[in-house]
Amino acid sequence: MKISLVMATYNGAKYLNEQLDSIKNQTLKLDEVIIVDDVSTDDTSYLVEKYISNHQLNWIFIKNEKNLGYKGNFKKGLAHASGDVIFLCDQDDIWHLDKVERMVEALKNHPEIKALASSFNFVDGQGKPFSIEQKKGYANQNLLHKDVIDEIERVDLSLVKITNFSQGCCMAVRKEEVEIFLKNTQSKYPHDWELNLIAAMQDGCYFYNVPLIDYRIHDKNTIGLDDVIHNSHKELMKNRTIKRLNYIDEEIELLNYLKRMNIGYEYNKEYVENHILYSKDRKKYIKNKSFFSLIVMYLKGKYKGYGSFKTFVGDLCSIVYK
Repeated sequence: MKISLVMATYNGAKYLNEQLDSIKNQTLKLDEVIIVDDVSTDDTSYLVEKYISNHQLNWIFIKNEKNLGYKGNFKKGLAHASGDVIFLCDQDDIWHLDKVERMVEALKNHPEIKALASSFNFVDGQGKPFSIEQKKGYANQNLLHKDVIDEIERVDLSLVKITNFSQGCCMAVRKEEVEIFLKNTQSKYPHDWELNLIAAMQDGCYFYNVPLIDYRIHDKNTIGLDDVIHNSHKELMKNRTIKRLNYIDEEIELLNYLKRMNIGYEYNKEYVENHILYSKDRKKYIKNKSFFSLIVMYLKGKYKGYGSFKTFVGDLCSIVYK
């Protein structure tokens, strides 16, 4: 089994050497390392070239002629990868030294797995660990809305569709999934989310409930913070209604994208088809202020499996403040 790694870099000089050390020193050595730099303006390119030269590594370093953005940069790296299993890697984390070995072993023991995402620990800009409060019924640092019992658990399309439950830097993907991704992607969605969706369409998306990287949070990659809008309550609710309708449109577009891809569709055809109808009805009733139609829709169980009671209440509020 040939093992590849694809790293995308952009102005990441500050933490780069620590990440490169954690890759080089893996207990199971990588057969192929591809690093693609997206026209960095700091010392990133110099540091990568120096590291490869100093350690006499046969790693591949590609420097883009123009900036592609993180989606295009990872796509380019994935197109160059030739491994049977391909790891994705950011420029500023620290991999546990047994990450590759443990994830490859899991993939060997479970051929049904198409894409595997490990858990992670948080560290700050200085590499110091910190923790967040764990929500009941969630796993993977609250990214996965699921009670996880076993060490390795399948993640259904219904969960992956809502939001990505893992960062790319935690993932290992089989070559076949990458080929499907490269053939179909329009780079509209994050590459890691698309890869998980493709795997989930085939019932092959899995979570490995073991932290195998230290995920660094610093001022240039802060995630998960909502924008604060200083508006009146009524104006705020109106904005939320617009966002809700836009989200439903995006949801329908995503489901149609999975339908067109026609990968593993036999596993999830009923779910995707019914979800599209459910989303179209929600949008119609919200736009038409059909308060009672939404109530009937809920009483008939239409929200079950595609949304929740919270979704239903949010839809009703959208009508009131629309």
